Amino acid sequence: MPDTDPRPLTIDIDGLSRHARLTVAPPGAWQPKRAGFVVTQGGPAGPSAMIDTQVVFTTAENECDGWRHWHVKIYRCANGVDADALRGHLHRQAAALRRVNSYLPAPRRRQAIEPPWAVVPVQVVRGDGGLDKVEGVVETRLGVPEDDILTRLRQHLPDWLGDAARPEELLFAVSPRIDELSWEDTNAHPATEHLEAFTTLAAGLDQLHAHGWVHCDIKPDNVCRCTYDGRTDYVLIDTDAATRADPPPRRVRSSPRYTYRGIRGRDDGLSPGLLYAQDRFGFLTVVLSALAGREWVDRVLLAEDPEDREGGRIADHGDRVARALAALWPHERWQPLRDVLAEPFGTGPNGQIALEHPEPWAAAWLDRLRAAEARCEDPARTVARPAPTASWLVSDADVERVRVAARAHPAGRNQRVRLAYSAIAQGAQAAANRQFRLAAWGWGAGLTGAAAVVALGAFVVGR
Repeated sequence: MPDTDPRPLTIDIDGLSRHARLTVAPPGAWQPKRAGFVVTQGGPAGPSAMIDTQVVFTTAENECDGWRHWHVKIYRCANGVDADALRGHLHRQAAALRRVNSYLPAPRRRQAIEPPWAVVPVQVVRGDGGLDKVEGVVETRLGVPEDDILTRLRQHLPDWLGDAARPEELLFAVSPRIDELSWEDTNAHPATEHLEAFTTLAAGLDQLHAHGWVHCDIKPDNVCRCTYDGRTDYVLIDTDAATRADPPPRRVRSSPRYTYRGIRGRDDGLSPGLLYAQDRFGFLTVVLSALAGREWVDRVLLAEDPEDREGGRIADHGDRVARALAALWPHERWQPLRDVLAEPFGTGPNGQIALEHPEPWAAAWLDRLRAAEARCEDPARTVARPAPTASWLVSDADVERVRVAARAHPAGRNQRVRLAYSAIAQGAQAAANRQFRLAAWGWGAGLTGAAAVVALGAFVVGR
């Protein structure tokens, strides 16, 4: 297939504060991924059918004002009937996600495509160029003339879609493209600077469940970072697995590693409570991946538990999660945080499984987790302000270097302090060399420690 095409594929999106016109880029490699959807017909309680599709991922750029970079999923169905059924299913998903985002607090009135988001908004576009004007959904269409549209579309579709591509069998799901997260391997201390960025996602997850929908596939790969107006939030992506919780689907599309114990291996007998627990379990693994490191979560919590004869995982038992956290962060000052982190994996005093509780859960749990973190001793609070007589050991360049390192990326206060410590450690040798030129090595090493404290104090006090 050619790298360039004289017929660019464009998508028009209306109904926003501004018009968006997206120019879709050819995919880097034409390697379709197979995806199956269980869709209902004739209403939520109607008969269901399985629709198999081929999915290709690519990107688009907005030629107009507004969100610049977009993500595009191209669905190719077996026939036009399947495409119509899948289009209705995806539209219901998109409308549900828009409702969830509309309930989030915002400092001003905003349009659907503007953050804050809990789940990234999605627009669905018909491959045959027909105008989609569905209640609660933004109007979209391919950017081609309306007259004799099918004939023109067959000529308009770019070569990289393939010679056999028929417009009526194609669907495009477009969404704002946001930043991927880099998950650390294992953190020797809880990276609690991430907690604030989860608050919008937790509130949105509760709203999603309150509206009777579930995401089904919450995991680290499906959480990205959105930065806007000086704020950073974590946002759910990859929402085409989302489904109504009541009536429950025959099966869920989820990643086996991050599947809740109550529905692992089950093909029937699902309930709304189990589906909500699936989302909450995924949310827990994401929060723990941020605090403890993804490698540790996968290797320890989600690996097979040797004490479980039925092949369960440590994450399937609250007491074993508590022991694993204590082994990772043994210092007693982390006890309040460990307790709140382990609690949802177990059962309450009445024997009820915490994750299957019918009431909204995520936001309240995250609030308790943040409160527990505040009760943990913060090393920064024990740093004494340096005596003025030692300030000559630190140059303005030393202080500025610490400040620049601490502000290298969006972070909370605890993370900035950690970055400051790291910057001081990296510059300790240079400070020691300066002291060596002034006095004996032993005396200079002692002053190096004083210089580090001065630099950190200047950062904490002066930031």
